[in-house]
Amino acid sequence: MITENCEVTVLCVTYNQVSYLRKALDSILSQETNFGYEVIVHDDVSNDGTLEIIKEYERKYPGVIRLIIETENQYSKGIDFIAPIIRNYACGKYIALCEGDDFWIDNKKLQIQRDAMLENPNCDMCACWGCTVTEDGKNEVSQIRPINHDGILSTEEVILGGGQYLVSAGLFFKKSMYDDLYGMDSLDYSLQIRGSIKGGIYYIDRKMAVYRRYSKGSWTNAVLKKSDVLEKQWEKEKYLLSTFDRYTDYSFHDVIEERLKSYTTFDSQLETFTDEIHDILSQSVHPIIIWGMGRRGVSLERYLKNNSFQIDGICDAINEHIGEKTPLGTPIVSTNMALTNGKTILASNNYAYEYIIGEKPIGKVIACQKYMPYG
Repeated sequence: MITENCEVTVLCVTYNQVSYLRKALDSILSQETNFGYEVIVHDDVSNDGTLEIIKEYERKYPGVIRLIIETENQYSKGIDFIAPIIRNYACGKYIALCEGDDFWIDNKKLQIQRDAMLENPNCDMCACWGCTVTEDGKNEVSQIRPINHDGILSTEEVILGGGQYLVSAGLFFKKSMYDDLYGMDSLDYSLQIRGSIKGGIYYIDRKMAVYRRYSKGSWTNAVLKKSDVLEKQWEKEKYLLSTFDRYTDYSFHDVIEERLKSYTTFDSQLETFTDEIHDILSQSVHPIIIWGMGRRGVSLERYLKNNSFQIDGICDAINEHIGEKTPLGTPIVSTNMALTNGKTILASNNYAYEYIIGEKPIGKVIACQKYMPYG
């Protein structure tokens, strides 16, 4: 590892992630580059042993790992601590992100992204193909892959895509981007929008970054599982879009108005397609199985139950709790059972649909994300 002539600063933000942090740091420190890079680790008052791990790595990699240790939790105060770190502490010309529960799976990631930035000087940011995995990191749950080839993602595409359009651990951008955030903060969504303004985001279709779903301390665990917190998150995003709209003299007003439609629940979105869904299911053959137990899958289950549709089972790629029932009383079945016995499979999202089709199920597969397009 080279630290002289530091060209890239990797920012690793962590809070109570003792079970995951070593994998994150090892994936960062294993990067092979022909330039110098540093790692700034920010701890937001962890109390589970995370801090001890950070200090251990600092001793092992002196001059490479730099620590910022808070005495009061910044996240709970709603403080944007990312911007001051990047502006005042980062030495690199470029910034890469990898939170304490995420990790990289390609030891050429930094080199590839830095080279891509040099080859595309009009871009302030580049991103890569990523995936989400189960908390233990063993099973892929979904892909975060906006397109299936290298290319430029426009501001309009980024706005419509929302905060989960790109994997946060795959973001790589110019430090100078922070000179003007157009009145926005350091939310992933804000960064992606800001990173697209100058010349779009250069996307690299190579899987290099991983996000843990519902891990302790993760955004999905803190926000997506709690409806009241999710609503507050939506209010933040609507505010940042309105702010960005004003700062850019309403240059993206139409697409922002379109994106604002997305801040409705999946249940409400499903209701607008009631007639079409009823026609499809009235002609479907049992057993009918929902594939997916994430937010879309649970919303689909609840919607169908509320509308008196019989569902014979629900499954998930994780294949846990087989034989038990969901809180709504739906039997949890295996994915193998769905593929070999399900006469109708309701794929809750596009990734699930593509996977199921590839497995050649015996039954009919219905893509349901089109009834929940926003989210």
